[in-house]
Amino acid sequence: MYRNIKFITLFAALFLASCSTQNNSKPSKSDIDAPYSDTNDNFKYNSMYNKLVVELLLHKNQYDEAIETFSTNIQYFRDEDDFLKMINKARDLRRFEDITRISKRWLNINPTNVSAHKISFSNYVELADFSSADYHLKYLFEKYNEKNNKSYIDVEEILSRNIIINHIVKYFEQNLKNYDNKDLLISYVNVLQKNNLDHVALPYLQEMDFLNNRILVRKYSDSLARLNQVDEAIITLENYIKNLSITDRESSYELLALYLESKDDNKASLLIDNLISIDPSDDDFMFRVALLCFDKDYYDLSEKYFNILLSKSYAPDNINFFLGQIDYHRKQYNEALLHYERIQQGTFVNTKLLNVAKALQKKYDITRAYSYLDEEVKIKTDGDALNLLTLKLSLHQDPYDVDKILEISSKILESFPENQRALYSRALAYEKKGDLKQMSIDFEKMINFDPYNSIALNAYGYSLSLHEKQLAYAEKLIRKAIDIDPGNPAILDSLAWVLYLDGSYEDAYEYASLAYIKDQDPEIVSHYYKILLKNGFKQKAKKILEQSLMNNPENDELLQLLDENGDEAAQL
Repeated sequence: MYRNIKFITLFAALFLASCSTQNNSKPSKSDIDAPYSDTNDNFKYNSMYNKLVVELLLHKNQYDEAIETFSTNIQYFRDEDDFLKMINKARDLRRFEDITRISKRWLNINPTNVSAHKISFSNYVELADFSSADYHLKYLFEKYNEKNNKSYIDVEEILSRNIIINHIVKYFEQNLKNYDNKDLLISYVNVLQKNNLDHVALPYLQEMDFLNNRILVRKYSDSLARLNQVDEAIITLENYIKNLSITDRESSYELLALYLESKDDNKASLLIDNLISIDPSDDDFMFRVALLCFDKDYYDLSEKYFNILLSKSYAPDNINFFLGQIDYHRKQYNEALLHYERIQQGTFVNTKLLNVAKALQKKYDITRAYSYLDEEVKIKTDGDALNLLTLKLSLHQDPYDVDKILEISSKILESFPENQRALYSRALAYEKKGDLKQMSIDFEKMINFDPYNSIALNAYGYSLSLHEKQLAYAEKLIRKAIDIDPGNPAILDSLAWVLYLDGSYEDAYEYASLAYIKDQDPEIVSHYYKILLKNGFKQKAKKILEQSLMNNPENDELLQLLDENGDEAAQL
């Protein structure tokens, strides 16, 4: 009884300490020591004590200290919920070694726990410890065979929180051959497609009997389309659909997207009519069609179906937003403003504010846009002030005003020094100014805050390459970004460009080709064109430039490229 009273007194002291003005102070070593020697009688009290300490640290948002306390005193924990909670916190903080310690302890006390094996597999893949990862996947695979439960090898779900995607690819490219299983293969293909790695997924799909499989034929067509093989994707879906005895509306919807992508207006219009006629009262499906047309820049078709939906009072806030966007695109700013002003729901507040301000800026000037925002955003908290500044920052992206972006982002950072949006915006503005020192300071802050920020890593490396400075460091940054997001065409293009500047033309060609297949953005085309010329592919360079100019006839960069490199292309 005495020990129970002593424990309760100790807990009360801890609770009072947690509520004191020292909320952000770190616990000392004595704070986390177990209060009793570990006899059998005392063990449960030490367990209760450590659990309470961890809960208090979590309550005070001292996550690093909570994980450290948990890991150091892990022998006192046995509850699965405790392990899951701390592993999730460790994942958030990228503390992969702590995840290893926690999951090892978990498996030590419960060696057959499937969740622990899944987490261990995921963590070892993240750490590129592939032999340890394989041990856990083999266990999960055995359990899958015993119980016929696909969730045991659903690597799309198991690896959904992994950051370094290249480690996933490397692991499976080395080990997938050891698992002759269609469920595992399809799950891996899902991971690849989710991460824009269709060039890796496509050969696996081709090896499977996909033609008569609804799921696989759609996956195959999708990967073809995303690799710029739209015509072949269309043929694949058309052949599948024509052999069906009943209408497959989802497959037909995907075919519609391909018709719109290939600018086949007649086939697109006929298919839309057929699909909507199946059930004219299905407003949800009509909205999807209208949204698809909007995404593919078919504004007339999109407007037609959005207006039908608006007449039925279907999701009026959504509809008014998209109708406003269509009018904005057409430079009909009065009409756009009327649609934006009809948006009423709170979830659309910032969307409404920003788009009204943009329309006012186009119709009048930036002063009018500022006045509107100043009147609408009521400053009651620091969050409101940040929101107002962020909205104003967005106004200066198009047209790009480097001085105003520097001014506003710096003002944000005075009060919110770790604001990632402001750091990123200011870093790019410094690059435009040619101030690489200040640019580097902001990018380094972003990377220190999150070493796995692939956007910051790529932008930093590419910005250095634009000025042909620190090319070795630029390549290192971009390669780290590629490890995290290997399917991103912008990052592939960055690596191609820095390799080109460094004289590695063959390697540059490999990455530039892949970037171009995925995305024909004029900047990617520009880099690819120059790299093709350096590798002696004159005809191919000419063809891709001509094609891009057909799609972007007024692009200054491409027109200038044609003028500047015409002689060089002719000589080659």
